[in-house]
Amino acid sequence: MRMKLTFNSESPVALPVHYNHIIQGMIYSNLTQEFAEFLHECGFPWEKRRFKLFTFSRLEGRFRMAEGGRIEFEPPFHLTVSSPLERFLRELAGGLLKNDDLSLAGRRVVLENVTVYGPVEEPDFGDRIKIKMLSPVVAYKTLVEGEKKRTLYLTPLQEEFGELLRNNLLKKYAVLTGEEPGEPEFEIKPAFPLSEKYCKKIKYKDVIIKGWMGVYILRGDPALLKIAYDAGLGSKNSQGFGCFDILGRG
Repeated sequence: MRMKLTFNSESPVALPVHYNHIIQGMIYSNLTQEFAEFLHECGFPWEKRRFKLFTFSRLEGRFRMAEGGRIEFEPPFHLTVSSPLERFLRELAGGLLKNDDLSLAGRRVVLENVTVYGPVEEPDFGDRIKIKMLSPVVAYKTLVEGEKKRTLYLTPLQEEFGELLRNNLLKKYAVLTGEEPGEPEFEIKPAFPLSEKYCKKIKYKDVIIKGWMGVYILRGDPALLKIAYDAGLGSKNSQGFGCFDILGRG
């Protein structure tokens, strides 16, 4: 399931260009304390990973680049939040609607509208969908070089990119169903000639994360496509990566 949040304000809202952590903070602070602490500190474990099982888009609306490395959004602007957890969406919507002191980077904003989209079921996906990324999709692996570790971010042109996304979805499937997924198929292909302009380097707190925007074809088991749609595609979903919209099916 997912919802689209529409925010308004009396004047433009200026945010740092790298604002993912601000949106994530707003989300956590509008959940109940118990649930927020559970997601932030624990999440849903599988092997060595812990999944938060939510994702969100970049802010959508009119904007301009301002001085001091900031981006200024003209009201109204929108945020898409997605999760397979009904409790998460219910608590977030309720918390935001009840919050009379809602702000982003110190600027007071008002939640003007909440549009809730019902769940999309597996048969609705088929085995092939065309998607548009609403926030960058991330695939990476950690390389051990002696006593040091290095993060290597992959591109959608590399075969291993799709393999990493598939493995991530298999773990989310196991977390959500409690069952081993077997060997379902999954692949991702760019729907256009890919160029560096679609590569986004985003600073999350003190870490640079490299992800990809653009339009892609996903093909595979409908159960995995549904999980990707609900929980996010790729890694670092709860930090604002891997949210997408469906442009077409079949």
